Amino acid sequence: MADINEDDGISPAPIEANRSKFKIFQEGEADPLDGDTSNFPEFNFEHVRSWVAIRHAFRYSKKQIEQLAAQDVVMLEKANGHRQYGSVEAGTLEAAQRIKQVNPKVKILFYLNAMCHYGDYAANKTWEEDWALRYTDTNELVKWRNRIISYDHRNVDFREWWIKRALDMTEHEEIDGVFIDGICKVGHRKYCPPDHAAAYIATANELRSRLQPGKLLIGNAVRAAQRGDCNLKHLKYLDGSYLEGWQQSKDTIRDTVELISVMGKQGRMVMLTSTPMGMDEKVTAEVEKTRSLEKRYDIVEDYIDFPLGVFLLGVEKWGYFTYHYGPPDASPQRLNVFDPTKFKKVTDKLGMPMGDYAIEDDYILSREFEHLKIRVDIEKQHAVFTPKDERDEL
Repeated sequence: MADINEDDGISPAPIEANRSKFKIFQEGEADPLDGDTSNFPEFNFEHVRSWVAIRHAFRYSKKQIEQLAAQDVVMLEKANGHRQYGSVEAGTLEAAQRIKQVNPKVKILFYLNAMCHYGDYAANKTWEEDWALRYTDTNELVKWRNRIISYDHRNVDFREWWIKRALDMTEHEEIDGVFIDGICKVGHRKYCPPDHAAAYIATANELRSRLQPGKLLIGNAVRAAQRGDCNLKHLKYLDGSYLEGWQQSKDTIRDTVELISVMGKQGRMVMLTSTPMGMDEKVTAEVEKTRSLEKRYDIVEDYIDFPLGVFLLGVEKWGYFTYHYGPPDASPQRLNVFDPTKFKKVTDKLGMPMGDYAIEDDYILSREFEHLKIRVDIEKQHAVFTPKDERDEL
């Protein structure tokens, strides 16, 4: 096996055969969204583009708002501002308005779960218990994690309530779109009846058709570990997808590289989420022990190379990266790391990609940008970043 730290001149293997297995559209199939990217965030390859998922039960500090305003995309998670402003909707709008005052170009997404009925939303005042999903054999309520009741998209009254929740929020100028979470649950074999996945697709397509012009629809859909097409079918109504759960094995990591590439080339946004990889128990204990948020950023920065390398192997236009430690909660007591722009490799010069990624040997992949070469060993979970200027001097 090649040494990842050596530029050994191995000719890249052909990659077309591997790349044919992932498709959003079949041969001759038209894109229902017509490839429209006019409402996407502004994009360039000057550096890695970033996004953040975040929540705060109370009010964000001025510094936190400035951090969020430095991103390309901000997804305001569930449980935003509800304790300060009375509901998630009110808290989301307040945070969005403050972020937009600092940077009007940030795209802000409202969180809506496809299946889980979370509390603290104003819309819950009109929720009907008859809309909850039940097991067909026992008539008992389906509950995620044994406590969160589930939606039933076969109910047309529920469908209208759910769609209206999204449209009521996107009526506001400061909300640029909707983030649909939990899409992987809509056809769960243990909890959902066989016809439920199709019912959800009908709901989603109706939301898409009624969504105000210029608004985004992003989902937690595409996942390398998902059977079949990795849920790429959902990109027929979505403008893009969040990618999580990609670290499960060398094959899910390898497939995620290609999914990132395919999505970008076919005009869909990619929002990869990542956490420190390779931290042992000693380092984790050190992070948890420190009560300095800046120190936490310093420690986890040493573990960004591999997940960022995986992202850069596949990234095309409309690709966004986030890196965090801890849940997406900005409560100052939690000391969670959530701002990817604080890491040097995210803000360093990148430049246009010089081509697709190359397969050098087994699970070793590489790629070049104008200002950077990366080489990633997926099996060893190791990445090498070589700035072009540095290479030229050697």
